[in-house]
Amino acid sequence: MVNKILQGDQLLLQEKGIVTFSAGNAGRAVAYLGQALDLPTKIFMPQTVPEERVVLLKSMGAVVEKVPSEQLLESAAQCIESEGRMLIHPFDDVDIIRGHASCGLEILEDVPDVDIVVVCCGGGGLLAGVAAAVKLKKGSQTQVIGVEPEGACSMHLSFTKGEHSWCEKLDTICHGLAPPFAGKATYNHAKTFVDQVVLVTDDEVRQAVKRLYELGLVVEASGAAAVAAVIAGKCGAIAGKKVVCTVSGRNISSSDLNTILQASAT
Repeated sequence: MVNKILQGDQLLLQEKGIVTFSAGNAGRAVAYLGQALDLPTKIFMPQTVPEERVVLLKSMGAVVEKVPSEQLLESAAQCIESEGRMLIHPFDDVDIIRGHASCGLEILEDVPDVDIVVVCCGGGGLLAGVAAAVKLKKGSQTQVIGVEPEGACSMHLSFTKGEHSWCEKLDTICHGLAPPFAGKATYNHAKTFVDQVVLVTDDEVRQAVKRLYELGLVVEASGAAAVAAVIAGKCGAIAGKKVVCTVSGRNISSSDLNTILQASAT
């Protein structure tokens, strides 16, 4: 996202500002950059996000508006037209995908002989970038698996249909993995570099959040999806293999964390 912003007209950005849409982590990154670079920042969030996420972004100087999930992109587009802001797309942008690819390169630096890389997937930016980096370096030696919640499976649906697709209904605790559609650019990258996309249930995600917490990591539901897939046996035979999971996001309140921990204990 830094690279995307730095490619814009800085004087115009200072005057008009930037806009994005997000359920949490992408918005948090854009709000941070807006604050650091002194850019007017507006963020559209789905109506389903916890209020504490809205409060956090506002505390970083961002203007936040909550809209229905299916209106996020339209709201951002209207803002661009009326206010002249630059869109920082949370996932469907080649520059954003290229930035996420650095995560894949870091994985290969730390585990050069990795067998399987498991990546959380919402709009697909992180998955597309990591997969491209890993596959262009390792080819078929390393398998890349994307993971989505059953209640927000636009990339899985896109793979099934063979085309960029939308979800008609979103229903998951993984707010950060629940855009209403997979990106066109991210889908095109994913279909080239990703071996498969698997689905996890909310209960499987809750168990992963609990397990990570027991290991000393506070992780939101969206960030635990890849680990959930491995624990639930969704990634095939992994015994004796080197497996890397992305754990992406700790944007969770103490109350939400407590609710997940209690639910996973029953």
